[in-house]
Parts: sequence; structure tokens; C-alpha cells
Amino acid sequence: MEQGRTRTPVTGKFDARDSSLKPDDHHIGWSRALQDALDNIGWPIGQHQAQIVFGAVVEVENPGHVIEYHVTVI
Repeated sequence: MEQGRTRTPVTGKFDARDSSLKPDDHHIGWSRALQDALDNIGWPIGQHQAQIVFGAVVEVENPGHVIEYHVTVI
């Protein structure tokens, strides 16, 4: 690993409000959020063991739905 560069957690997001995702397409929302995190990761070159945390902002109505997907790479 390069000296002076550290790994910091990075969170990617996908806003589902402006998308055509169907109610059961959650895997697509999280995939897009994960790709956003990876595109902006900035970690040193090499292989890294990482923890992936999935989250979401849910708007509760009847029924509720996800309006934003979050994926954090730690």
C-alpha cells in the first residue's frame, strides 16, 4: 500500500425519484449506488477487503417506497 494514502469510507447514492424503477427493482437501485461509490472510492491501487453497507431513504405512504438508495464501502 502506498504511503500517505488512507482508506476512508465512501458512500454512493442513487435517487430513485427520477427513475423508472419498478417497486421490486431494489437490486438495481443498490447496484447503481454501489457503482457510484466505486467510481468515487479514491483508495490506493490494489486489492482491499471491504465491508459493504446497504441503506435507503424510505418515504412512508400507503404503500411506502424507497426514494434514495445508499451503499457505503468501508
